[in-house]
This record gives sequence, structure tokens and C-alpha cells, in this order.
Amino acid sequence: MKNHYRKITTLILISCLSAAALAQAATLQTTDALTIETATEQFLKRNLALEAARLEINVAEAEKIAARLRPRPGLTISAENLRFAGETPFNRLQETGATVTQSFALGKQRSLKIEVAERSVALAEAQLTSVLSQRLFELKRAFYEAILARTILNLEQENRDNFAELLRFNTARFQEGFISESELIKVKLERIKFDSIVSNASLVLRQAKIRLLEMIGEREFAQTEKLDVRGALDFREVLIDFEDLRQKALTNRADVKVAESEAARAETILRLERARGKGEITPYVGYKRVGEDNTMLAGVTVPLPFGNRNQGAIARAEAEQRIVETNVRSARNRALADVESAYRAYETAREQVRAFESGILKQADESRDITLFAYQEGAAELITLIDAQRTRAEVRANSYKALLDYYTSLFRLELATGTEIKR
Repeated sequence: MKNHYRKITTLILISCLSAAALAQAATLQTTDALTIETATEQFLKRNLALEAARLEINVAEAEKIAARLRPRPGLTISAENLRFAGETPFNRLQETGATVTQSFALGKQRSLKIEVAERSVALAEAQLTSVLSQRLFELKRAFYEAILARTILNLEQENRDNFAELLRFNTARFQEGFISESELIKVKLERIKFDSIVSNASLVLRQAKIRLLEMIGEREFAQTEKLDVRGALDFREVLIDFEDLRQKALTNRADVKVAESEAARAETILRLERARGKGEITPYVGYKRVGEDNTMLAGVTVPLPFGNRNQGAIARAEAEQRIVETNVRSARNRALADVESAYRAYETAREQVRAFESGILKQADESRDITLFAYQEGAAELITLIDAQRTRAEVRANSYKALLDYYTSLFRLELATGTEIKR
């Protein structure tokens, strides 16, 4: 089933883009809630880079139409020996006629032209798949970057609310005379810092939403503020067979498919150029009236094996074939290298997430809670509480960033192998 993933996705993409072409000028009506599924659906319908790649297929399809057409026949009307002067009677000297010619290419040139056109369509489809794979990777990463930004904003808002509670607590203590005014001022200043942090986190989230909406084809961003990007950064470990990924990369990866399609097309072009070197024959048949007699004529024009036999085009096609064959080997090597790099990044991200999940987050929470209790009891300084709060926030934020790295490494593995990884 997975072996057909690329072809099925391409067909779905083509149908989606074709259906959306009539409404391309309309503004995208994005709902208030956006999931990764709805984002992908809108992306397939609206992304301009995919639309441009799809149009390349239409160009290749037009080449198929041209390749199937035969050369047009020719009609020659002639009149010879029209008397200008002399004593010979007109009806004994004049020759008039009509000749029809039709050229036929040798060496199966027409079928090879059709094959080249079909190879061009296959190449355009492979290029579309390559664009689709890259853009889907960017879309998924942008979506989860927005999820991270929203999660960080929630974390900072929680920190601000916790410090607001601390400010109310210290205000009551100040009014009762348990702390000095300078101590209360320090808490107020720290509370202002949290407001600034929340504002910056809100800006980051808004910018992440704008990037996401731009990727799915939106041109109006008024709904950015109310847009709810739904999803979560949670850890779900995936079992991955490294050797299986290497084999899938050589089979399914988009740019490998593009290189192989280019090689197949170059090989067909070379055969076509060699066939063109054989030239074409041009049979003709016609009618001629000589004086008062009606006659028929027939013949054929054949190329002689001298002069231009398309040697230049053949040499160029041979050179281009060697280039694309090298590109195929390069694409396969690059695919294996990308799989290796993406897999090592996945391993690193997985271990980082495991480290946070193993108890660091709980320890940071417990440290903050203990320090808060100690501060409320007068057994800890404010700076100690602020450090504990900041440490907890940093540990939480780093754990979410590690989860984003983990998701990104999985998306990069999908891009490197051309295969969907089930999570």
C-alpha cells in the first residue's frame, strides 16, 4: 500500500487543484479552528507553488498531442512549357499538373516522439510530487511551530498568573507589616517583566499563524487573532527500521524519482535523435496533362547517406544522457545521506524527549513548589523563588522545543524517504 502512496497523493492533489482552479481568485475562508488535516486540505487546494507545478503537467500533456500528429501533406499545382513565342501549337507543348506529397519519418520517429512526450509527462508528475513532498514538510513544520508558540504562550501566561498570586500575597503581607515596601516593589517589577514576556510570546504565536496561513494560500490575515491551531506536542515513540528506510528512500524518494524520470527521458531522446539521423522519405503521386494527353506520375524522394545525419544532436543527446545518469547516482547517494542525517537527528531528539519525560519536568515543578512554600513561610529569599520559577519555565520550554525537534525529525525522515511514518 505504501508503495503507491506517492502516486495516490499525486492524483488526489491534481484533482483537488483542478477543482479549486475556478475559485483561485476568491479569499480563503478559514474556519476558526485549524487542525493539521484541514491545513493540509487547504494547502493542497490553494498553494501557488503546487499550482505552478501542476501546470507543468499540462504543458507536457500538450507535447503528447503534438507528438501524435502526422506531417501535413502537400499539394503542388504546376504549369510548364507555357508558350511565349514560336510555331509549336499550344496544345502540343503545354504541361499542367497536380502532385500530392506526404513525408514519412524513418526509424519509428513518430512513436519515439510520443514516448518522449510520455516521459515528459512522467517527469512533470515526479517534479510535482517532489514539490508536494517538500511543501508538505514545510507545512507540517510550520503547523507544529504554531503549536509550540501557543504552548509557550500558555506557559508564560501561567507563570504570569502565578506571579500575580504572589503579588497579591505580598501586598497583603505588606499591609500587615510583615515585609518592607522595597520587597513589594521588587515583586511588582518582576510582575511587569512577566507581562513583557507574555506579550512577546503572543507576538511569536501571531507570526507563526501568519506564516501558516500564508502557506495554505491565505491572502487576508484578519482572522489570525481568533484562529485556533488545534493540536498537541505529546511524545509518542515510533519504532523505525533504519535499513528499511534506506531501501524506501531509493524506491520512493521524490527527487530520486525525478532523476530517474529525467534519465528515462534522456535515453528516449537519444533514440529519437538517432532515428532522425535516418531522415524521411517523401512519396508523391500526381496528375499531369501534356498537350492533349492525360498522364499520371508517381515517385519517391529518399535521403542519401551523405552530409548532415543529425550528428550534432546525437552527440548532444549522448552527453545529456551521461549527465542525467550521473544525476541519478548523485540523487541516490544524497537520499542515503539524508536518511542517515535525519535518522541521527531523530535519535538525538528522541533521547532528549526521553530525558525530560524521565523526571526532569517533575523535579523542576517540585523545586518551584518547595521554594514557593519556603518563601511564603519566610524561609527563602525572593531572588531564590524567582530563580526557581525561571528554571521551571526554561525546563518546560526546552521540553516543548525538544518535542518540536522530535516531530520535525520524523517529518524530515518522511521527506528523506518519500514514505509516510505512522505515529
